[in-house]
Amino acid sequence: MHHYTLCLIKRKEELLLLNRRKKPAMGMWNGVGGKVEKGESPLNCVIRETLEETGIHLDEPLYVGNAVFKMGNKIEKLYLFMAELPEDTAFHTPMYTEEGILDWKPVSWVLDHDNLGIINNLKCYLPKLLNGEFGLEHSFIYEDHRITEYRTNRITEVEVHRAHLMRF
Repeated sequence: MHHYTLCLIKRKEELLLLNRRKKPAMGMWNGVGGKVEKGESPLNCVIRETLEETGIHLDEPLYVGNAVFKMGNKIEKLYLFMAELPEDTAFHTPMYTEEGILDWKPVSWVLDHDNLGIINNLKCYLPKLLNGEFGLEHSFIYEDHRITEYRTNRITEVEVHRAHLMRF
């Protein structure tokens, strides 16, 4: 199983999203994050990846849950974090980076049913996160890049501990 992190950075009613240049999810808008490195905790990973991808240093991103993706025999786990920036934070976009295009997107645009440019799993769990429904594991089964099953389960205290302290 591979372990990754994702951070959803909010400012007012906007989210800072990345339109990826490379696989996976090339050309799709998603939060920022990346692969948990050996010896690194998910919390340290999300802080590092956010700084690398955006230049923003997050002191204490909030761990809000997990997403697990099953694609055939392959399983990936995503530790989900959120951070809220003050309204007066100056971060000008669009910004072109090695990873892709960073841009502030209105939450209403992200959640719009007709918006096909958002990675499909984000549209499943983002409304719950924005409503403060934290502590859930969002499980997805994929076939041919399509979600065939989505369910949620409450996570345990062990999982919360793992997200903050456990090193892989």
